[in-house]
Amino acid sequence: MRPPPQSVATGISNLDAHIGGWPQPGVALVYGPVGSGRFRPVLPTIQQTTTADHTIAVVDPIGWLHPPGLPGVNFQHLMLVRCGSDQAGWATSQLASSGAVSIVILLDPPPLSRDAARLRRATEEGQSTVIVLGDRIDPHLNPNVRLRCMGNNTIRIERGATHQATVHIR
Repeated sequence: MRPPPQSVATGISNLDAHIGGWPQPGVALVYGPVGSGRFRPVLPTIQQTTTADHTIAVVDPIGWLHPPGLPGVNFQHLMLVRCGSDQAGWATSQLASSGAVSIVILLDPPPLSRDAARLRRATEEGQSTVIVLGDRIDPHLNPNVRLRCMGNNTIRIERGATHQATVHIR
């Protein structure tokens, strides 16, 4: 029997009030065009988790993340995996299922296809959270939470066609 789903605080109180935190186990999608602030809802989670001496893994297949540019992050607890686009889904699944890290962030992946189903199973096996940051919705991914970054610190929470809310973050 599986334990009931838990959540991990995003670190943004008005976002947590709407989504209840990042699902654990589960998959979240944060998407929007470059420059829309899609990293913004994830940074407080990275800060809080790493300063509490828990490790977060970031899978960066295209090598765009510059960790010294992340304020308030304990780099001793930030695992950066640069594996290339072909291995991004596999690496994320392995980390999520390992039980070694509770949160895995996947940056700008290629279309996930078969890896999308593996991600869901991996979060259940490892009781972890996978947060996918990208510029579009992946049709293969069925996330527990989907956030669309609109720019100007505005996030649209999307739950199906009729249940949407817009949140402004500070």
